[in-house]
Amino acid sequence: MASVVMSCASTAPVCMRCRKAGHMAKDCQSLPFLRLQSVAEERAQRQAQRAEKDRQFEARKAENEKQIAEFESRKAAWEARQAARPRKETDKWDSDSAYTESTVPSSGFVDEVDTAEVESRASMDKKVRKLAKVLREICKLEECEQLEILQAAKVARKAEVESELESVLGLARARARHELRRERAS
Repeated sequence: MASVVMSCASTAPVCMRCRKAGHMAKDCQSLPFLRLQSVAEERAQRQAQRAEKDRQFEARKAENEKQIAEFESRKAAWEARQAARPRKETDKWDSDSAYTESTVPSSGFVDEVDTAEVESRASMDKKVRKLAKVLREICKLEECEQLEILQAAKVARKAEVESELESVLGLARARARHELRRERAS
């Protein structure tokens, strides 16, 4: 059993200092065996590096603030020049009429259709009738005290059916208005 475990283990040596495979700690070339500096010297070196990074950061920060101040002064000068400049007539487009004699809609196109006729045609739409029937059934089921599982699921869909009916009814009204206008035009 021990020979099986030993044969499965990796036979390549691993360095205990740098954790790389292929050599032992005594042959390690990446890390020396003895310290080159004391712990205090290493700490002082890290602190010096950190202080240098802090100085560089402060220098960049001062440079950025200088650039921001320069930008703000240029922006203020530009705004002063823009304020002193005479304004062109930019509101012309807002006050002018968009209609000319050639673009005014003809009276036959603008004329409104009868809303009662639109409602009548919209209510005859197949999808509208189907959803209205489902909504009536849901209202009847809401009055019952005991509901089966499928009936309760149908009642839970009430909000969804109402919104779908509203959108389908809107589309049917639009179609009916379009048909009525087309009939009157011909």
